[in-house]
Amino acid sequence: MKKTLFVLLFAIVSQVLCAEWWNEKKADWNKAKELVPGIVYMHEKRTSPRLMEIWLMRIDLSRKFNFHTAKKAADYGKPMPTHPDLQIHTLRQRTVDFMSEAQKNNVNMVAAINASPWGPWDKTPSPHATRLGLLVSDGVVVSPVRPKNRPTLLFYRDGTIDLRVVGENEDLSQIWQAVTSYHRVLTDGRVTTIGGDYLAPRTGIGLTADKKYLYFMVIDGRQPGFSMGCTIREVGLILKYMGADNGVNMDGGGSSSFVIWDTDKKQPVMLNHQPLGGIRAVASSLGISVPEKERKNE
Repeated sequence: MKKTLFVLLFAIVSQVLCAEWWNEKKADWNKAKELVPGIVYMHEKRTSPRLMEIWLMRIDLSRKFNFHTAKKAADYGKPMPTHPDLQIHTLRQRTVDFMSEAQKNNVNMVAAINASPWGPWDKTPSPHATRLGLLVSDGVVVSPVRPKNRPTLLFYRDGTIDLRVVGENEDLSQIWQAVTSYHRVLTDGRVTTIGGDYLAPRTGIGLTADKKYLYFMVIDGRQPGFSMGCTIREVGLILKYMGADNGVNMDGGGSSSFVIWDTDKKQPVMLNHQPLGGIRAVASSLGISVPEKERKNE
């Protein structure tokens, strides 16, 4: 009983302190480093309410960037060898390898993060993934709207973007890319209070109300003396601090990956740090590339 009360008290105090701290100011993007024109990123090291190593990125959607996510696995639709009752949707891949593959195919991908949660996740590891929620890659539906009622980041064929729940019977023909989250953590500037009070590495995506800016954030966690991570609610606080009005919590934990392309070394670099230096193969990643015509105008 005492242990339960202590955990509850810790969660409440942590949330209050973090809310006060993040509300002191907004992120100063003038201090950020430019990755390419229209994309800036920065690293923040915090000691309150605990050790936190956070990577933040802001994407100017007025620039004509292309977005990319996981495609269908070669054996799409077949039963999983490890879980015959489930169908294969994607082949799990590390975000750094997702970027390397894009570059090898002459896609100038400059940034990427891990994206959708997936199944199965049990004692029998599988190289494949399913149950990603809605996942659309280059107009092709890779995974249907299941589980339902989860917010999805949508990129339409006409270049517009949205962050909302997609209905099971909705027409998907105008969607070009889509990745689905776990939870909405920020709605019209209001941080949503939900479960997930435990500390962990997290990945979040945010969007301004006018849809002019898209935000990525990744926080390291579970590393005493370096970074302990944050709660799900705190993902909303961080996204609001960054400038977002709406935001979601993506797959996190060992999946959290914040990757950029190093033009000098000509290789992807994962900026966040997972425990023991490991990098997990994930069900999907979300990447950003610069079209050829945009590069010529830089």
